[in-house]
Amino acid sequence: MDILTTITQYPNQQFTLVLQDNETALMRLYYNARMESWFFDLQYKELTINGVKVVLHPNILRQFRNIIPFGLGILSESYVEPFEIECFANNRVEIGILTKDEVEEIEAEVYYND
Repeated sequence: MDILTTITQYPNQQFTLVLQDNETALMRLYYNARMESWFFDLQYKELTINGVKVVLHPNILRQFRNIIPFGLGILSESYVEPFEIECFANNRVEIGILTKDEVEEIEAEVYYND
């Protein structure tokens, strides 16, 4: 799993995620102060996913596991949801890019799916 290390406390950010086989996906991460929540949009090939609330999850893209060859893990050692604008900048919460093999491993170990 590759951890995104360039996330700052700025409320509107955009990243190019480098995936396996040098494929890429475009991610927009944005903070809604009124809701005290982070959200993201993701574009991969012809698939566009908008307005996903960032919560702690082993693979927040799980519902797309049969469509896309990667996942995103939202992790925190403190088990506290990412509600602060600086939670990524101070590394309290991290976003990791999961490979296809890691997605399958999570399915087997967390959800008991083969």
